[in-house]
Amino acid sequence: MAEVLTEAQFQIFTNPKTGIKVGRIYFPALFLAEFHVSVIQWLQRKEIIFDDKDLKQYGDGSFRLYFRTNNSLEREYLKLLIPLTGKKQRI
Repeated sequence: MAEVLTEAQFQIFTNPKTGIKVGRIYFPALFLAEFHVSVIQWLQRKEIIFDDKDLKQYGDGSFRLYFRTNNSLEREYLKLLIPLTGKKQRI
């Protein structure tokens, strides 16, 4: 039986050749059902950099996003998560 995720999942990846770091967030459908307005507002911030090739949408309404920022990837993610859930997710 598949596990149903209710919280966003975050990881940081480092390109082995360039050393450039990118963040990856998976937004499950249940998380988006509750927090979609806040997620949209966060995605529209100028600090969050991504384009169409960085986005993968799934049939259940969830999506995965690779993003870059000039700031700390973790800090930008926490700017989204903490106000919504009131807790810092383990990364």
